[in-house]
Amino acid sequence: MQHQDQRATAPGTPNLRYSYYVVLLLMLTYILSFLDRVLISLLAEPIRAEFDLGDTEIGLLVGFGFVLFYTVLGLPFGAAADRFNRRNLIVLGLIGWSLATAGSGLIGGFGGLLVMRALVGVGEATLSPAALSTIADRFPPERLAFAIALYSSGVVLGGGLAMGFGGMLADWAAETSVSLGALGTVSDWRLAMLAVGLLGLPLALLLLTTMREAPRTAARAEVPGFGVLLATIRTNARAFATVFLGFGSIVIAGYIPMLWGPALLAREHGMAAPDIGLSLGVIVGLCGFVGVLSGGLLSDRMTRRGIVHAPILLVLATLPPQALAFGAAYMLPHTPTVLVLLGIGAFLSSMLGGLQATTVQLLAPATMRGRAMALYLLVVTVLGMGLGPLLIGLLSDHVFASLSASLATVSTAALAAASAILLAGRNAVRVALLTTNNIDR
Repeated sequence: MQHQDQRATAPGTPNLRYSYYVVLLLMLTYILSFLDRVLISLLAEPIRAEFDLGDTEIGLLVGFGFVLFYTVLGLPFGAAADRFNRRNLIVLGLIGWSLATAGSGLIGGFGGLLVMRALVGVGEATLSPAALSTIADRFPPERLAFAIALYSSGVVLGGGLAMGFGGMLADWAAETSVSLGALGTVSDWRLAMLAVGLLGLPLALLLLTTMREAPRTAARAEVPGFGVLLATIRTNARAFATVFLGFGSIVIAGYIPMLWGPALLAREHGMAAPDIGLSLGVIVGLCGFVGVLSGGLLSDRMTRRGIVHAPILLVLATLPPQALAFGAAYMLPHTPTVLVLLGIGAFLSSMLGGLQATTVQLLAPATMRGRAMALYLLVVTVLGMGLGPLLIGLLSDHVFASLSASLATVSTAALAAASAILLAGRNAVRVALLTTNNIDR
């Protein structure tokens, strides 16, 4: 039987110190997952040169190669998070995606690398449904947005590390080789993948030995089937559609600096890998981190004042300046101005980070949080890391013959669509949040 943390959730007296430790530990895991997820975008140019790939193939590697199994397996892993020990599920996933990342450095062709990216997606599909479910069981609604924002900052910190640390790592790996005996000699981008992948094994041991499973707000015997979740979504169809599609459209634009920023700065601005890594590390990591925490703090403050749909209102306010900042950054030729605009866009875009998961957790009944989050991640990941990168690659190869024009077009269109969806559905989200059992009116 799983050992549960009675101190963390004793009625009326939650152990917030330990709860925040768990959040920080999960944030560290999320950082590593995102480092494994997006490092390939920084290594795209040497991979493209070795395998003679076009932008469409690169779009598959940084996008659909990962998304395919990440989204398909998110739902069964979400169901497992609603029923079984969430810590153990996270540990198994962490070991799996770490080994797949390391294995990417040993692959001999594009097809094999695409398979490894799919396996990274399999492992990482375990993390957020289980992590967000356990966080929601540890915090009351008026503290939940900041706690989830802290966890969600792993996206921007992981992306920042992937760029900053990854740039230095790529530079070192390009001049270093390591003999693996019968497996041969590993160097360049392959060595970078191998080194980053192996970082996950000691973290898995730390999770296993120091993180306890949180008691659930509902007994496992009460967990309903997936059909009940679908019926719940149908009951509040407009609210769920607003959150899934509106936030998902924002994610398309938000992923572009991490997935295509290195290629843009290398091709259009002639920057070297270490300089790209340092610049994007600060932009994605620092600006994004401040944005995520700012969004969580503001949302909690507004929620305490009775504004239950605070996440929707906050995100709506960021969309016009975000579209202007990103659109100009992709088209302007002056490199320092581009970097400043990317930083502004990253700050605004990252305010969504913790708010999307907070909204989904509060819309869904406690017994369905893992699967509701998995379903949400399916939609936004297909859009943000699947459709977005692939569409950019296709436009760059076959329509504009320009990466910058493709980036600006997709980013602006996605943010315009998000604005229309959120404006049309904001009141439906408010009504659904007021009537759900997960929020105190």
